[in-house]
Amino acid sequence: MTFWLADFLFALPVEEVVEINRSLDITPVPQAPPYVSGIINLRGQILTAIDLAKRIGLKREREAHHNVIVGREEEPLSLLVEQIGDVLEIPVSQIEEPPEVIEGLDTDFVKNVSKLPDRLLVILDPEKLFKV
Repeated sequence: MTFWLADFLFALPVEEVVEINRSLDITPVPQAPPYVSGIINLRGQILTAIDLAKRIGLKREREAHHNVIVGREEEPLSLLVEQIGDVLEIPVSQIEEPPEVIEGLDTDFVKNVSKLPDRLLVILDPEKLFKV
């Protein structure tokens, strides 16, 4: 599943995505890390809302307006992203190790990359994102 932040196209394995929602009300949490926007109430379940751009070191041009609910059933998270993309099927042969440096991005959260015809697809590492 793909989504946009700044000028980057990112992906997460579709099996990690529970659902996608438009902007949900976020309640700020005092003394939370800078990348935690707060909490959301999703049908009675309280989830931590992560500003994904801040989490991965991006400087964003506009506010995120979509919630991508990801993770395990016991502790899902809401990742705030700017725009939802498509579900892509990437052949394993087109998935590569990430470069050491991707300008403007903390590569600690990057698992792989794939070269699309018009841009680089950055595949994030869900395990590292889930460590709040």
